[in-house]
Amino acid sequence: MSWKHPINRILIPTNDRDLKIPDGRSPLPLAPHPGAFGVRRKHHTHEGVDLYCPVDTTVYPVEDGIVVAIIDFTGQYANPPSLWWLDTQAVLIEGESGVVVYGEIESLVTVGRFVTTRDYIGEVKQVLRKDKGYPMSMLHLELHTHGTRDVYEWIDEKPASLLDPTLLLMESLQ
Repeated sequence: MSWKHPINRILIPTNDRDLKIPDGRSPLPLAPHPGAFGVRRKHHTHEGVDLYCPVDTTVYPVEDGIVVAIIDFTGQYANPPSLWWLDTQAVLIEGESGVVVYGEIESLVTVGRFVTTRDYIGEVKQVLRKDKGYPMSMLHLELHTHGTRDVYEWIDEKPASLLDPTLLLMESLQ
């Protein structure tokens, strides 16, 4: 099982908190960076990996699969609502490695569609409402066990379906 890059940018592993988005590249946050998987934030533990990139960056599946859900991911329509973020969606695609969640995007696909790594599934949208000196748009990527159809915040205990996608992303660099 090997993943492809979900965005057409060179991923650069980093734990540097002072992130910049250089032309054609995107930081791949590693702990202790707050965009890395499993890093404790103010109110929860981060459930995915944030691949920082410009607004409207095209998103591709990391592997072939079936679109199993499209959900409101952040903003007023998310469950629970997150009014400190702008409205974005997440596309859940079930493939060989499990269910991959592509969050903080606008979906360009429909549930039930089979997609390959060559199909674009959405575009990255601005998620942060206020500029805090960090990139304001990113692809939030999560990995869950097969059968997952919704995502949950990691408040105290890690959600049972949640897996760490970092190793698969790192392997995709080679």
